[in-house]
Amino acid sequence: MIRAMMAAMVLFVATSAHAGDATADLIKVLSGINSMQASFAQRTTDAKGRALPTQSGKMSVKRPGMFRWEVQKPDHQLVLSSGKVLWIYDPDLLQATRQELSDQVGNTPALLLSGDPRKLTQAFDISAEEGSGGERVFTLKPRAKDALFEDLRVRFRNGAMVQMELGDTLGQRTEISFSNIQLNPVFSAGLFDFVPPKGVDVIDQI
Repeated sequence: MIRAMMAAMVLFVATSAHAGDATADLIKVLSGINSMQASFAQRTTDAKGRALPTQSGKMSVKRPGMFRWEVQKPDHQLVLSSGKVLWIYDPDLLQATRQELSDQVGNTPALLLSGDPRKLTQAFDISAEEGSGGERVFTLKPRAKDALFEDLRVRFRNGAMVQMELGDTLGQRTEISFSNIQLNPVFSAGLFDFVPPKGVDVIDQI
């Protein structure tokens, strides 16, 4: 899940747009999303095409650099950042890992909704297609050789990101569908902060 989130459709009826136009279009769409909240369902197949357990939960993101990704089923897991530190919390294991939110995030899908849209051209080669019903579909390929994924397709409808599909370096394919989407909500104070509960083992990697 971490690789898919940090570092994954219908048939498309148009050819790819010019790369420069695609980048400008994607920046324009993302610039209208300062924050987003949604439910998600994540489906992953491994390198042999076998389906892994479906995950579902809720996500919240806010620029700059804040995100909260909470898996509720089948097992509870929380990944969040307040913009400087990344926490990964596994309640069942009574374990929380604290990491530095490094530049590596720039090579992952997290950059799309929590980072600076203008930096996309530094991290990705971008093309665009028209989907059904006026949807816009963008394909991003990381320029960095050490990126956590090989390709990423994102679909927007009425200015909102409704689906993300990515292939990672292990040969897995992940599709994330968003529902109950709220664009530019105002979040409660402390939503992106994390204080390890009493009794939780903290692994500090900073």
